[in-house]
Amino acid sequence: MPLSQAPAKKALRIIPLGGLGEIGLNCMVFEYADELIVVDCGVMFSDLQMLGVDFVIPDMTYLRENKDRIAGYVITHGHEDHIGALPFAMKAHPAPIYSTRFAHKLIEAKLAEHGLDRKTEFRVFAPGDTIRFRHFSVTPVPVNHSIVESMALFIDTPLGKVVFTGDFKMDASPHYGNPMDPKPFQKAGNDGVLLLMSDSTNVERDGHSLSEKRIYHKFEQLFTETQGLTVIAVFASNVGRIGQVVEIARKLGRKVAFMGRSMEQNARLARELGYLDGLEEVLIGVDDIEKHGRDRCIVLSTGSQGEYRSGLMRVANNEHRAVKIREGDLVVMSSKFIPGNEKAIGRMINDLFRLGAEVLYEPLADIHVSGHANAGELRAMLKMTKPRFFVPVHGEYRHLVHHKKLALGANVAKGNAVIAANGDILETDGKSMAIVGHMEENRVLIEGEGGKDVSKVILKDRRKVAETGIVFSVLIRNRVSGKVMAGPDIISRGLLEETLMGDLFDKAKETVMAILDDCDAIAREREVNVQEEIRVGLRRFFQARIGKKPVVVPVLIDV
Repeated sequence: MPLSQAPAKKALRIIPLGGLGEIGLNCMVFEYADELIVVDCGVMFSDLQMLGVDFVIPDMTYLRENKDRIAGYVITHGHEDHIGALPFAMKAHPAPIYSTRFAHKLIEAKLAEHGLDRKTEFRVFAPGDTIRFRHFSVTPVPVNHSIVESMALFIDTPLGKVVFTGDFKMDASPHYGNPMDPKPFQKAGNDGVLLLMSDSTNVERDGHSLSEKRIYHKFEQLFTETQGLTVIAVFASNVGRIGQVVEIARKLGRKVAFMGRSMEQNARLARELGYLDGLEEVLIGVDDIEKHGRDRCIVLSTGSQGEYRSGLMRVANNEHRAVKIREGDLVVMSSKFIPGNEKAIGRMINDLFRLGAEVLYEPLADIHVSGHANAGELRAMLKMTKPRFFVPVHGEYRHLVHHKKLALGANVAKGNAVIAANGDILETDGKSMAIVGHMEENRVLIEGEGGKDVSKVILKDRRKVAETGIVFSVLIRNRVSGKVMAGPDIISRGLLEETLMGDLFDKAKETVMAILDDCDAIAREREVNVQEEIRVGLRRFFQARIGKKPVVVPVLIDV
C-alpha cells in the first residue's frame, strides 16, 4: 500500500508506529479522510549501549510523507517513552503540540535543547477541554499514573468514540491529584464506544494495583530507622514520589538533596506549577550533606535503571565528587526494572553492596508501586466502556495476547478484538475492523547529542569489530616504482594480548609482502585492487592462525 494513500472513504485508519509488542516507543496515528492526528511520540532506550546507540525512535516515514495532513500531536503525559521523539518530529514534520501544563514544561525544555522551542506551536489543555480538529475532537480525561497530569483521551470521530486510556491505573489515594473518576468512562460506555485502546503493561498481575499511600508509610518507616545517608533512586519524572519524600523529610526534620540534572530540572518545573510544597525548607546541595549530618539527609537520585554516568551509577562506581557510600548507608531502588536493564541494574546493586550500603529493591521490599493497571482494573475499564472493538496497546506481545483474552471475557466479540503490530494499518467503517495493510517497520537508531541516525550497516560493522577485533595494515610505496618505502606495519585492537602478537605479526607482514608480489605479477595482465587483496589475504591468514576473521583495514599510501 502506498504510504501516501488516504484511507477509504468513511473509514477510520489507525496506524501504530511504535508501542505495540514492546514497552516504549509509543506513537499512534489516527486518520480520517484528509486529516491525521498523532497521539504521543516517544523513544525507547537502547540495550545496545556498548555499540553506541543511545535510544530508538519510531520510523516516521509515514508522517514525513503526509506532513501536510498532520493536524497536531496530542500527548497523554510527559514520560520519555511518550514525548522523547518530539524533537525529531518537529524537525521533519512540525505541527501544534497539545499537552497538559507539566508535559508542556517537559517538552518545551526538551525542544529548547534542539533550538526548536521558539519554532514550535504549543497548545496547553486542561482536563475536560475539547480539542477540535476538522474530523476529530479530543477530550482529555484525568487518570492516575506515575507522573502528574496523565490523561486518557476520548477521541470523537465521524464513526464513533475511541477511548485511548494512555498509561493508567486506578489509585484510591494518589499523592497529587484525585482518584480516577469512573463516571466519564461509564457515561462513554452508556453512550457507545466504538473502540477501546487500553494499556496492557500489567495484565499479568491479578487484582488491583497498589496505591501510592503504601509507599508513603514505607518511606516514613525507613527514614525513621536509618542510621546513615539515605539515597532514593527514582525516575526524575515521578513528581508524586518526589513529593512524598519532601513531605516526609519536612515532617521528620530531614534535608533533601537532588542528584542528577534531570532530577533538578523536573523538580524546578514541578515547583513552578505548584507541586512540591515546602521544598525550599528542606532542599540543600549535595556538597552540603556532611555539614547537615549524613543521617539527617536524603538524596533523591537519577539512575534507577543503571544508566551509564547517571548519578547513582557514579556513586556505585565510587566516582561521585560529593556522595560517597559508607557502611550503614541505605539505597532504595524505588522504580520498576524496565525489561532489558536488569543486567546493568544488577551490576550497580552489587557495587553498592560492595561499598557497604544496604540496598532495597523489588521484590525484596515494598518500596515501589507500579503506575500501570493490574488485570482487575483492566477488566473494570472494559466493563465501564463496553466497546464494540478492542485493540490492546502498550505492552510486549504476550501482554497484548493476555489483554485480548480479558476483552473476550468482558463480552467483546471474538472477531472484534484485534492484536496489531507496529506498522499495521487498521481500518474500520464502524461495522467491522481489520488490518488492511502493513508498512515495513524500520525503527531509527539514534546516537549522540546531535541525534545522528545509526544505520544497520554501521551497527553491523560495530558488532563485527566488537566480536573479532580490528587490524590495520599500513605501508608506504613509491608512486612511480611501486617499491615499498616503509612498512608494512600491523596494528590491532581487540584481537590478542600484546605479548602474543610478535611472531604472529611478523608472519602477517610477510603475508602482506607476498600479496604485493602477487599483485605486481597480476598487474602486468589486468588491473588489480591491491588494498582489497590485502584485506582478503590478511583475513584468511588470521582465520588460519587464530581461528578469527577480524575486520581488516589496509592503508596504502603512495608518495
